[in-house]
Amino acid sequence: MSKNTNDAETLSMWAMDILLEAHAIAPCPNHGYMRLRHSHHAVDYARSIAEHRKFSGKNKEQRVKAIEKVLDGLADTCPACE
Repeated sequence: MSKNTNDAETLSMWAMDILLEAHAIAPCPNHGYMRLRHSHHAVDYARSIAEHRKFSGKNKEQRVKAIEKVLDGLADTCPACE
């Protein structure tokens, strides 16, 4: 695994933690897959946190883009429940 892949995965985990903190996503109680909560206020709050919370070597735009990338990869349903 390359250093760039490791960095991207770490940034993705950081973004997921912020989304959880902001209550923009939640785990499926049965399977643990992350799901969107469809709260625009929570997503806006997560973006605000990302703008202000530093992540090593990343600027504000890159941090917010990481939030968007995680959100784009999630749905409002659990794949195991379907």
